[in-house]
Parts: sequence; C-alpha cells; structure tokens
Amino acid sequence: MAEIVKYVYVIIIFLSLFLVAMNIEGKFHRCFKDSECLNLLYCRTPLKPKCMYRTFCKCKVVFTSNVYVLT
Repeated sequence: MAEIVKYVYVIIIFLSLFLVAMNIEGKFHRCFKDSECLNLLYCRTPLKPKCMYRTFCKCKVVFTSNVYVLT
C-alpha cells in the first residue's frame, strides 16, 4: 500500500515539473529590434527594454550622457 502512495507522489511531482518547464518559454518575448520590446516588456526607471541576441527582450541599464554629471 505504501509503495502505491509513493508511486502516485512521484507521478504528481514529475507531471508538475513537466508543466513548469513547458511554461518557462512564455516569459521571453521574441524580438529582432529594441523597438519591439517597448510594448512587450515593462521596465523600471533606470532600466530600458533591450533586444538581446535578437531572440528575447530583457531589461538592461542604458548609460546616457545624463548619467555622467560633472561635479
């Protein structure tokens, strides 16, 4: 009886891992240009959406001339 319960637990864990692995691709949006990432991804203030390796959008720090202030 205990072996059947263990078998059921193993099947449940295996199926849940399989379902999580299938949904991981949904977090990445395919892109070819940075402009495609603007509508797909929301980034906080210091970060901007960038197209990485022409495959997925990611929030990255973009340095501009406003970042460097002479003191």
